[in-house]
Amino acid sequence: MLTRVKGWLADRRAPLLVALLAILLLLPTLGAGAIMDDHAHRMAYHPTFTRPGGPRGDWDLFRFLEDDPVAFRSLQESGIWPWWAVAGSKLAFLRPLPSLWHALDYRVWPNAYWFMHAESILVFAATAFFAAHLYRRLFGATVAAGLAALIFAVDDTHAMVVAWIANRHAILSTLFAVLTLLAHDRARRDGWKPGVYLAPLALFGAMFSGESGLGALAYLFAYALFLDRAPLRARAAALVPHAGVALLWFAAYKLGKYGAAGGVFYIDPLTQSGEFLRAVATRLPVLLAGQMAAPPADVWMLWPQSETRSLVSICLLVLLALGGGIFAVLRRDRNAGFFAVGMTLSLLPTCAVWPGDRLLLFAGIGGSGLVASMLVASREHLGRAARVYVGAVAGVLVLFHLVLAPLLLPLRAWSTGEMLHGYTERAITSMPKFDATAPQTLVVVSSPDSIIANTAIAARINANEAMPSPLRVLSTVQRGTLKVGRVDARTLSVTLSDGHFMEPTATVFRDPEKAPLRVGDRVDVGTMVAEVVTLTPDGKLPAQIDFHFDRSLDDPSMVWVVWEKTRFVPFEVPKVGETRELPVVPYQTAMGG
Repeated sequence: MLTRVKGWLADRRAPLLVALLAILLLLPTLGAGAIMDDHAHRMAYHPTFTRPGGPRGDWDLFRFLEDDPVAFRSLQESGIWPWWAVAGSKLAFLRPLPSLWHALDYRVWPNAYWFMHAESILVFAATAFFAAHLYRRLFGATVAAGLAALIFAVDDTHAMVVAWIANRHAILSTLFAVLTLLAHDRARRDGWKPGVYLAPLALFGAMFSGESGLGALAYLFAYALFLDRAPLRARAAALVPHAGVALLWFAAYKLGKYGAAGGVFYIDPLTQSGEFLRAVATRLPVLLAGQMAAPPADVWMLWPQSETRSLVSICLLVLLALGGGIFAVLRRDRNAGFFAVGMTLSLLPTCAVWPGDRLLLFAGIGGSGLVASMLVASREHLGRAARVYVGAVAGVLVLFHLVLAPLLLPLRAWSTGEMLHGYTERAITSMPKFDATAPQTLVVVSSPDSIIANTAIAARINANEAMPSPLRVLSTVQRGTLKVGRVDARTLSVTLSDGHFMEPTATVFRDPEKAPLRVGDRVDVGTMVAEVVTLTPDGKLPAQIDFHFDRSLDDPSMVWVVWEKTRFVPFEVPKVGETRELPVVPYQTAMGG
């Protein structure tokens, strides 16, 4: 059987077989439906939706907020952006190619989510197919090539990026990056002249599919460093066309005013270099450990922010243990150097976002090749103790990448869709109905995150239902205690023991360290003013915030809800002077886990 497996891995049909295997394992995503941002993307093409700041082209779907004070004020007063969003906030991503694809989907077959999931599966299968050909070019028609292709195709960290329609940009960017490396390798190794032009063209596709396309530059640099055997000047000259594409992308990025500002969930490396370097120091080890073995990078979202250092320490220990075994057998292997450096440098752009497994697709190109190189490497030159150590490392890698991964991939593909889709659908169905003939204000006293209420409203717009005007999300909380009291006829106080803005998605809109709120600060969003009354004991975050409305809290136009367990439920406004403690819902509970 072992001989048959080795023969299959080295067979010329291996690229097609691993692509088909990827399709088979990812079939559970077909039933995932619309998840979170998918509803907002579809809403952008709904005929009744008017975008603050004016309409945008179909190629600019991922520009959520540009640096426009008028549009910002409109978004905040309507409640599309929460009251704590910082003036000058910006969230705009340059992703024209996937934007155009989404525009086609939502204009032509807006209800066929299964078809959109099928498109994402096929793009990933194509990525796995061409990645397998890349490995065959680097390893030859060997077991190592087939093993690397198999590891990449069945990696369970890829489940979420395929299951979430809005994440298709990452798959598309990775596909173009693999094509870039294939064309570049043929041009450099075989003198294939079309590759001189096709490689930069494919790089254009990678970079204009998403910011993760910058990772392709990391692999091109690693290729020149380890695999290109030409003189140094010739290697540098071969990279010039790619540098031209990068400059073109940079110019489009700056002239189009893309980037992020105001929050800390996303960091703009170009304008927040200090914050970005600090983020690299903490996020890169978590991403690398998630790619190579454990813990999953998704654990970052669940780990207490105050204990980030302990998570980073665990990940560094994992990398040190695995890295020692890998280095022992691959320190003179040029392919391994290419994979390791390409994988590591390709993760740098993703450090601008809170870590998660969905960011590991690009790194998987190098990570899969590195693991395969280690598993087939000879250990005969090692001493007895070293062979035991290297064998243990190899056993860990086999366990995570060849035993657990193919079992977990369909399970994670299904569970991701089941939980995220279920979470979204419960929010949609539990949202109260609104009267189209009279304006109503929806007040969400508390929710597990800062975007679920907006997602539910976007879905209602897509279903042609009446909407509230405006929306007010007062707080988001996942741990600690939550107390709600009524100060007077028009004022509700919300006190969080751990402080406001501790929930991760709340930091999309505000960095509490760079834009702190102090006692007495007031934020006016038109029909409501948020006033900071007390801070947490460490003085870093608001604890009690009083919300002053322009009318009585008992006014019939005010519709009140709060998140309870797995859905929104009606909230009974307290009497004047009354304070109630509400149950805090952990994120896992809210998701139905």
